[in-house]
Amino acid sequence: RRGAETTQTNMTTAMLAVAFLLPVSGYWREHHNEMGLEDLELKFLPSKQEVRLVHIPKSSGTALIRDARKLGKPVVNHETCAYDPQEYCKDCDEWQATMLREPRSHVLSMFFHCTYSHQKVPRLYTRNDTSLSDARRKSLDYKAFDMWLEFFNSDWKLENGYYDCYHPRNMQSRYLTCADNRWKFSHGVGSMDMLKPDLEAAKETLNNMFYFGIKEEYETSLCMYVYQSTGQFPEACECGFEGKQLRTTEVSHSIPPHSVDDLNAKQIEQIDALTEVDVQLYDYATDLFWKRVAFAEARSGKKISQC
Repeated sequence: RRGAETTQTNMTTAMLAVAFLLPVSGYWREHHNEMGLEDLELKFLPSKQEVRLVHIPKSSGTALIRDARKLGKPVVNHETCAYDPQEYCKDCDEWQATMLREPRSHVLSMFFHCTYSHQKVPRLYTRNDTSLSDARRKSLDYKAFDMWLEFFNSDWKLENGYYDCYHPRNMQSRYLTCADNRWKFSHGVGSMDMLKPDLEAAKETLNNMFYFGIKEEYETSLCMYVYQSTGQFPEACECGFEGKQLRTTEVSHSIPPHSVDDLNAKQIEQIDALTEVDVQLYDYATDLFWKRVAFAEARSGKKISQC
């Protein structure tokens, strides 16, 4: 059903030997000290419990919202800090979810969303200009991207603002460590200290969440969401299933295609400078994600990855 997926190729087989069943509602924990792994925890959703999505922009949160609803396990969506003090649903602080994304593609996607949606963001042609070829339009978009990156990589201060859109510096780890219900503390930054969030605090938030997924592994992530919500994988998630495939949502926001493959060396360097903490968080999250997938495969006896 899928092509090869990264990491942990032998982990499922090893975990099958040591996994054991616990109740579906609540925590699943297994110790793997002999394997050199940290304790793993999967949290399963009680049948009537709502889930709050800590919606980090441009990380497939909108797709998860729509797909979770179609599958009968909707999320309560809020595009604010993980520690937003406002209560959006009962006990939601204990039942949070999020999606993460590879930082380079995340920053590029933020720019394209902003430049095609907000008038204040650098743009070198008018939206209604139909005289430009696709190649020329693309060239101008990436020149505007250079200007945007330079703005945030220079001696940026709070009073400079962020074009009333997204501030790209370590946005994902900012979301997992901030505590406010205003967008200037999530889309933007409320203080200079927020530009370099505490990595360990972001990891702790992620560990304590009911669920998290990875955009680059969206289908597997959706399968894990259903599994942690119901205790079972849909048949369409299983390797070799030949029936009706799992339908996932594609969300483009009417923005033209763009790819990290089009980035030059300077742009990559500038993005990496803006995402020092996010890179480490993403590396940690992807490793933990695949361990959780392998553990869920061991517990369920179903193969859903590396088909």
